[in-house]
Amino acid sequence: MSDSKKKVVLPGEVVGTSEEYLPGEGTFEEDGKIIASRVGVVKYDEKDMTVSMEALNPIVTIEKGDVVIGEVSAVRDTMVVIDIKKVEGKDREITGDTTGTIHVSKVSQTYVKDLKKQFRIGDYVRAKVIKARPSIQLTTAYPEYGVIKALCTRCRTPMVRKGTMVYCPKCERTELRKISSLYGKINSI
Repeated sequence: MSDSKKKVVLPGEVVGTSEEYLPGEGTFEEDGKIIASRVGVVKYDEKDMTVSMEALNPIVTIEKGDVVIGEVSAVRDTMVVIDIKKVEGKDREITGDTTGTIHVSKVSQTYVKDLKKQFRIGDYVRAKVIKARPSIQLTTAYPEYGVIKALCTRCRTPMVRKGTMVYCPKCERTELRKISSLYGKINSI
């Protein structure tokens, strides 16, 4: 269909008839009319003979392959629990499940003996989603993933990177973390 048939419509507007098209995503059929069920751009598919709506501001759900930023809420013997705050590249709030886990085997490409030395509650982590359903599973096994912001466990001052460790400039404490190569470079947290 030509661009002249593509237009933005509001819910309740008629976008076609059941004689011409089948209702697609974001539309429904009522009394022979195909009606928009959300705000969006009308998309006509001449091959499948469907009319659908492409959302203008689609909801954000976490999918396999997404890069996420989240806060460590628990560190257990075999996994780290992350409260996901943001999906990189998307500005809208996340809908659905926002709790992910990193299994000890997915923390690093080398053997990790003690997760409590790699992550601490309150750390901000950049991770990749390796599985989104039925539960969100994450990995930090590559250099660009890991802790991107850490607070001192003693005085809660933001720590600075010092080689492979993090350092507290206030109490002069040094701590180990699974540090991302982007530590201190991401400001959207």
